[in-house]
Amino acid sequence: MHPVSLIALLSASATSAMSPRQAMSPRQGGVNQNVIPKSFGVTAGEGKDTIQVGSCVGANSKLIPCYCPPAPDSPEFLGKLAKALTAGFIFSKEQVALPITLAKFNDDSDTSVETTKLRATAMIQVMQNFNLTTQGVGCPGVSVPVLGKLQQTGSADGDASGLGNQGR
Repeated sequence: MHPVSLIALLSASATSAMSPRQAMSPRQGGVNQNVIPKSFGVTAGEGKDTIQVGSCVGANSKLIPCYCPPAPDSPEFLGKLAKALTAGFIFSKEQVALPITLAKFNDDSDTSVETTKLRATAMIQVMQNFNLTTQGVGCPGVSVPVLGKLQQTGSADGDASGLGNQGR
């Protein structure tokens, strides 16, 4: 067997033997997806043109850009979040400093209310500055109601059915 084929075979075997949790663990400099909600409560593109032409519907029937929000597992969102957490800010420290480090964000053993609130705040800040070229241009808070609830309470437990735009 060719040495490269053997390495590929061993690598594939090792990957398939991993638990789902291990497979989602961050690579160096990446974001631990285990601490990110599986849904932000709003689906991008929902309710297009129903209230205003060219807009979609967020939480509480508020208008949002139709590209908002990206999926929680979107490579673009995860990359921008990792970049901001690594740098500690978006744009500059004076403009949008993040309240949590990448290491603390990624520590899934820390399920405290305070850390959950800080994680949600960091994700909301990245969303609200999503294009990363102009401060404040991105997805508004009403596009991520689950993060808003996490930011306020530190918990998304309970009935979250009224938070989003599903079915609109």
